[in-house]
Amino acid sequence: MVTELGKGAGIKIMDSSTICDTRMVEFLKSTADKNKIKWQPEILPAGGTDTAGIQRNGKSGSIAGAISIPTRHIHQVIEMADKTDIQNCIDLLVHAVKTIDKHNWKSWK
Repeated sequence: MVTELGKGAGIKIMDSSTICDTRMVEFLKSTADKNKIKWQPEILPAGGTDTAGIQRNGKSGSIAGAISIPTRHIHQVIEMADKTDIQNCIDLLVHAVKTIDKHNWKSWK
C-alpha cells in the first residue's frame, strides 16, 4: 500500500521514474501544514507520473513534485477514492498555486 484512503493528499517523494526535488516536497508539506490540510507521503515503488517528464524538461531540468489522490484498484472499473482526500488535494493545489511565487526556491535544507 503506497497511500491510505482517508489519510489526506499524497505528496510525492519518489516513484519509479523520478525522485522529487526536496525543495518542492518541503514547499508542499509546509503549505499543507500551514493551511491545516491533511497529507501523507507517497513513495511509489512501481509506476510513475508525468513528474519525471516535467523534471527533465529543458537543458537544465526543473523543480518538480506532485500531489496525488490516494486510490485503490487504479485503472479498473472498481477504482475508488475518498472524497475528503480529493478535497484535500484540491485545497493543497489551490494554496500552492497562490503562494508558489513567494517561496524561496534557492534554499536547501
